[in-house]
Amino acid sequence: MGLCAVGSELLAAYAENTGKIGAVLFALVFFGALYGAPALLAREVTRRAGWGWPSLLLLAFALGIAQACLIDQSLFSEDYVGYEGWAESRQAAFVPVLSISANQAFNFIVGHVIFSFGAPIAVAEAWRPQLALRPWLGPVGTGIAVALYLGAALLIAVEPESRSASTAQFTISAALAGACILAAWLMGRNLRPQAGPERSVASPSPLFAFAAAFLPGLILASDVLGENWTGFTFNVIATALVGMLVWRRSQRPGWDVRHTAAVALAFLVSRGVLAFTYFPLAGQVEPFAKYSHNVVMMLAVLVAGWFALHPSAPKQLAS
Repeated sequence: MGLCAVGSELLAAYAENTGKIGAVLFALVFFGALYGAPALLAREVTRRAGWGWPSLLLLAFALGIAQACLIDQSLFSEDYVGYEGWAESRQAAFVPVLSISANQAFNFIVGHVIFSFGAPIAVAEAWRPQLALRPWLGPVGTGIAVALYLGAALLIAVEPESRSASTAQFTISAALAGACILAAWLMGRNLRPQAGPERSVASPSPLFAFAAAFLPGLILASDVLGENWTGFTFNVIATALVGMLVWRRSQRPGWDVRHTAAVALAFLVSRGVLAFTYFPLAGQVEPFAKYSHNVVMMLAVLVAGWFALHPSAPKQLAS
């Protein structure tokens, strides 16, 4: 849950809480509830049903749509909580018929899939590879996670800034989230992972997987071609290619949970590296506080990654 809070908000260091210890600790708890609790629940559903990563990522898409379109409704906002450059970003790839920015839709929803849910889950599963395909929560833990998520989501939803969606936009978004859940169920029925002893097959090390994924992650995180239609098209194609390559490689013998964690870690680290290059989009933060925040968040990710990729624990085939 804590890693979800770091990956979703604190690592990017774009908000006015950057470098403020009390505010960061509060954010760690709050965003742990808002993103970490549903990540745990999505993982729990996936592992209890015997589904694999495709279904888990589809559930993450449902959660990403819910967050950006139903809870904070930031995708439909013309000037969300006064973030600098918001209006310009919105207009760069604007879709009039939907009244949204295509690039913002991609960044918000896919960003949640990767940084808020998918990458933290992948890294955390590699801490105990032998438990990677097993449920983690009992009835009490599940109930607590549900209560935390609903409570945090409600606190966001009642804010005035979270009322930007029209009735049609809200309805369509809810339908899309439901479609992702249905697709996760259908795919889970047909792509059930097979857990078993690892086969002795030569495979690149997890560090190689990290190195191969780091540059694409950095390119995607930096919006290298801008937030216009050219940048949007490039990001969609690049993300699809990276996803396809990872999926194809993961289906070959020798790929285990640490390789999945290494790819996830590469995206988290790329987000942390990029955060050193800009100041928060809201509020005033002194350079020392800003860069101290960057260093601490990056160290948190690197420590989490070290435990995930440490070679001494038993391995478990990825799903």
